[in-house]
This record gives sequence, structure tokens and C-alpha cells, in this order.
Amino acid sequence: MKLTSTTKAQPLHVQAMPRSRRLYNELLIALLLVSVALIPRISGLADFLTTDEAYHWIERTERFSAALAAGRWAETIQTGHPGVSLMWLGSLGLQLERWVIGLGWAVPPDRLGHLAWLRLVPAIFHSLALLLGYAMLGRLLRPAVALVAALLWATSPYLVAHGRLLHLDGLLTDFVTLALLAALVASQAPRPLPWLVAAGAATGLALLTKGPALISLPVLGLTLFALGQGETRRQGDKETSRRAAEASALPRSPAPPLLFHLLARLRWSIPRYLLLLAIATLVVFTLWPALWSVPGLAVSRYLDEIIGNGGRPNGDGQFFLGQPIDDPGPLFYPLANLYRLTPLELLGLIGLLISTIIASARAIQRRAQPLTPNLQQTTLLALACFIAFWSLVMVLGPKKFDRYVLPTWPALMVLAAAGLVGIADWLRRQSTIYNRQSAIVIILIAQGSLLFWYHPYYLSYYNPLLGGGRAAQQLFLIGWGEGMDQVGAYLRQRPDIANGQVISALPPTLQPFLPVPVQNVTQIDAARPNYAVVYLESIQRAAAPPIYERIRATLPLRTIAIHGIDYAQIYQLPKPFAQPVGARFGTGLAMPGVTIELRADALVLTPTWDVRGPVGGDYLLFVHIFDPSGQRVAQVAVAPGGDAHPPSGAWQVGEQISVPIAIGLPAGLAPGSYQVVAGLFDPLSGQRLALTSGPAADPNHRILTEHLQRRARAYHTQPAVAGNAADADGGVARNYLENLAHGGRAYP
Repeated sequence: MKLTSTTKAQPLHVQAMPRSRRLYNELLIALLLVSVALIPRISGLADFLTTDEAYHWIERTERFSAALAAGRWAETIQTGHPGVSLMWLGSLGLQLERWVIGLGWAVPPDRLGHLAWLRLVPAIFHSLALLLGYAMLGRLLRPAVALVAALLWATSPYLVAHGRLLHLDGLLTDFVTLALLAALVASQAPRPLPWLVAAGAATGLALLTKGPALISLPVLGLTLFALGQGETRRQGDKETSRRAAEASALPRSPAPPLLFHLLARLRWSIPRYLLLLAIATLVVFTLWPALWSVPGLAVSRYLDEIIGNGGRPNGDGQFFLGQPIDDPGPLFYPLANLYRLTPLELLGLIGLLISTIIASARAIQRRAQPLTPNLQQTTLLALACFIAFWSLVMVLGPKKFDRYVLPTWPALMVLAAAGLVGIADWLRRQSTIYNRQSAIVIILIAQGSLLFWYHPYYLSYYNPLLGGGRAAQQLFLIGWGEGMDQVGAYLRQRPDIANGQVISALPPTLQPFLPVPVQNVTQIDAARPNYAVVYLESIQRAAAPPIYERIRATLPLRTIAIHGIDYAQIYQLPKPFAQPVGARFGTGLAMPGVTIELRADALVLTPTWDVRGPVGGDYLLFVHIFDPSGQRVAQVAVAPGGDAHPPSGAWQVGEQISVPIAIGLPAGLAPGSYQVVAGLFDPLSGQRLALTSGPAADPNHRILTEHLQRRARAYHTQPAVAGNAADADGGVARNYLENLAHGGRAYP
């Protein structure tokens, strides 16, 4: 295949630009790219913890660093992924944290601040990797396309999201992309050795990051074979000419010239590919100390992770197209990519597709010979093939997450950049006021606006043209720890947060934000929790239905929504009670039950309240105690929430309130069965809040609820609820106490 360079097709004023001016421009572009990439990746790193960071990578990095310091090489096997490159970078952040604290420039941080230090060095590396990628793109593409591709790589919300985390997929993306670009440059460079070394080093780092890096190995070999230039082309042309001359002089033609092209390419590519693999192996062996002491164990853990973990569906289940499912199937990755693209990126891909179709149609219409592709076209084709191959391998696996195709995204940004530059060139031909600088400004404004709006929740970005997060939560499994910081901020403001524990499906992602223990939802009975956090991905996967059915029997206090995605719902769990009542006052307030405790000189009534809707006023709770003859012997009227809660008119839907009410008893009460009647009334008007359902106290003091009998001082108490309610015959039973007066003040 003959390739023509695109670098020679520069405008004359660029070719004639003084060297100092070109150097100045290159430095300016480098500074722009690093700034654009670095700012969103390092800003506010102490935001929230993803599940994998909270459960795995913080501790793995700490143990890896400790093993290095102590020379315990075998302990650098922390997981089969193997995650070595990530743990090296995280360890640098850990050492930086300790150094700054040792100098007295900072105080020891909490867990979230500690994670920010561990994230810092990988985030910086992502920005530097982008700069290296841009340098190689400049050798393969038109300058405008290379610059736009780098800008999209720097500002795509999905790439930025993973560039801020202590996690593997962002690093794997960098290393795989750099290896591929270096191999593409090596395939056409007059002196390919430096680029082969770079490709081998990047490949080794990719293999040290995550097992799927193995997918890139055949891609790199085929790239060198199919696109190898220099010696291959010269030898192939000479051999072809010689064989053609011999064929014209002989009666029988020898082997076809294509065979000699293939042999020449093999002679060129195989030794260089072996050199690349050797360098990758050397990098792996050098940077993974476990290979120095226990190589067999390290390799077996590596392979076990690929086969055992990658070869099965997600153990916690998946969710796709509105249904919990084990394997989302082949449609998953294309649809996930569409939703992760920004409108500008999608426009570029569509523009490239349309321009390719038009060019092909014109060539067919003219019945012309296929044009010899230039270097940019060949590069774009190679990147498109890489995207297709990586995605196909991932589709074949049963375990699927959208981030598993993240290594294809820089290549996807290059294709989008080619389309955007093509659109810009077309617009420039239509208008004299349009130029490439305008396109750069538009890209920065469009992509930068998205980054500003979604910071720091870049993982919650979904294409607004396709319905954004609100539509995406009906299609994809969503929730990796985002929003738990807001859950914690809300719960910390609750006045009774110290009264019990919290349960959640992902305790380590929530615990740093709360002053009370956070237990797993499976501990709902053992933990006796006060609050429960229902996370979206648990509901999508249909996890533990009986537990979540219990939690969601009440109404949520707060829904944590971020960019249209309902990440979490916060529930207050019902308060315990001894005697079920099942009453409801008005339209918004329920009394599921009560607990009655008899003391020497008082009766303590603890009603439980379930706020099902707005209460509508600041009511007082009255409690009356009647003797067997119907005479009232004790009473109290107090705020139902006591001093610990606001007046009932300010109660929030979903609140569960339980405050003991002590009613003093007169001395010398005779033994017998006593009735306790409770209700709510407006202290200003005396109007009672209607009892809309549940047991009522009737004129003859019959108890329409199950009797509760507690013995103390030789008498019984029986609870009833006062108010208006339909009786068993469909009539209305009114408590005769409605119009009693006490001390000049109307008491119900």
C-alpha cells in the first residue's frame, strides 16, 4: 500500500514560518492542551468515592506501597488485573501526601482527602499522555485534525470522568492509545526504532494495567504488517519489478507479485513486532517486582482474572433497556457510546460518515480507479478497524460495562475530529468570515460548557440529544458512588442522625460523609437502622427485593437527583412500637402504632408517626386517660414532636417520628381497666384533626382496636384514638369528649 504524506500539503506561509515562530506556536498549543486537559481532571478531586475505589484501590495502593518499601516483592500481587501501573502512580501520590504533611504544609486528611492525593498523580499523567498522543497525531494527520482530536480527547466528559479516578480503565485507555499511535508512526517513519521502543513501552504499561490490553497485541502486529513502509516498500517495489521482468521473458509466470509483497512485509514487520514484544516484556518484568520472586503465581493470577472474572457475567447483575439482565448483548456498546458522546462529537462522526459516503459514491459514479489513500486516510481507517476489533472482542464477552470500550474513545475522538474539520472546511468555502480559529473557539466553548455544567459528576453525563440522564437511567445500569456525597450532606443535617445507624447497598462509598456507622442493607434487622439509602443501581438490578420492599414501605425523605438521574432515595425507617393502631389523621399523618409504659406515677405513651403527606398545620397531641366509669383522671396536650422536632406543620413527608409523652397520674387510683384516648387538635381554634381511618373511641368507650393490657399498680390501660371515623355500620362515631372544656381552654 502506497501512502502519501499529509505534512507536505501545508500552506506556504506555514512552510515559510521561521523556526522560532513555529517553536513558539508549538509551545503555545502544548500549554493550551495541558491546561484544558489538566484543569477538569484535578479540580475538586475530593468529591465522592466510586465503588471500586472505596472497596479496592485505596487499600491496594497502600499495601502495594508498603510492600515496595519493605522489599516484600510477592505482596505486589494485589489483584489479577494486575493494576500495577495504577498502584505505582497512586503510590507516588501517597508519598507526595506524606511529604507535604511532613513539611507541615498540610494536616493529615480524612479518607476523602487521602483519596484525592492518590488520584492526583494519575490525573496529571492522563494530561501528559494526551500531550504525547498529540505529538504522534501531528505526524499522522493534518495539523488541524490533530489539534481538534487532542481537544476532544481533553474535553470529552466521559474521558474526563475516568481521568479523575484511582481506577484502571482511564490508564488502560492512555497506554493502549499511545502504543497504537506509536506503531502507526513507526510503520511509516524512515527510522522506526524510537517509535517501536515507545510502542513497546506503552504496551508493557498497558499489560501491567489490565488484562484486556492483550487485545491490542494482534492489532499492533497487523498494523506493522499492513502499513509497514520504508524498507518494505523499497524492497517490495524492487522485487516486484524484477519478477515482472523475469515473467515477461519466461514462457511460464512464477509466483504472483503479490506474494513477494507479502513476504517483504513479513520480513519487515516480524522482527520489529518481536522487538516491540520484547520491550513490552522487559517493561512488565522491570516494573512488577512480584515477577522477580514468584513469577508463576503472578502469571497465574493474571490469567485467572482474565478467565474467571472477565469470562462470566457481572456477579451483581446488569441492567439494560429497562430490564435486569446478565448479558446485555451486542446492542449494548453501540448504544452506550451514543449516549456518552457529546453533540459536537456526534456531529463530527456523522460528518465523517457522510463525507465518506459521498466520496465513495462519486468515485463509483465516475468509474474511476480507487485513489491512493494518503497518510491521514490510512490512519483513520486503521483507527476505525481498531475500534471495531476491540468492540467486537468486548461484545463476545458476557461481562459488560460501558467503560470496557473506553480504550477506543481517543480513536473515536480522532474520527470525530476529522469530520468536524471537514465540516469547518466546507463552511469556510461557503463564508469568507469563517476560519479554523473560529472552529477551535466553538469546540472549546461547547465542550467546556459541558464540563463546567457537569463538574464534578462527569459520570452522570449522557447525550442531551437522546434524552440525557433522565432517559439513560431507563436504559443503562447507573450508579458507581456518585451522589453519596449529597446523601451524606443531607443526613448530617438531620437532627436525629445520631440516634441510629444507616444502611446502604454501598457502605464504603457513604461512610466518609457520615458521623454514624453505615451498614449493608442486608443488616436491616441486626443494625436497627434509623435511615436507609436506596441506590439506583440496586433497584435496577432487582437486588434483595424483600429488603427493599420493607424499606420502601414508607415515603422517601429526599431524592438525590443529579442531571436528571435519580441516584439515591433516602428513607427514614419506621419507629418500633408495641401495639399496632393503624390510624390516619387528615390526609397526611399516620399513626402505625403506640407503645405504653406504666410507671409508678405516670403513664408514658409513645406514638409512632409516619408522615405520608403535608400535615397542614401546627397541631397539638392530646392524651386523655379515663377510668372504668368514664371519668377523665389525667390528660396532657403537647407538641407531638416534643422539643426535638419542629411543629407538625413543618414535618417533612417521609419522616418517622416517635417521642415519648409522659402523663402524670393522680395518687390513689383504684385498680381497674383504664382507657387511653389520643388525638390531634388545632390549639388556636380547638378544631380536631379528623381521624380518616383506624380505630376510634365511641360514646360508650368501646375500644375498636385490639386491646393492649399492661399491668402496673393493679390496673390496665387500653389505647384508643379520638377523632371522626366511619364505624362498622358506615355511620360516624364521635367521641363525646369533643366539647369538654378545661380551665377556660377548649380541649378536645
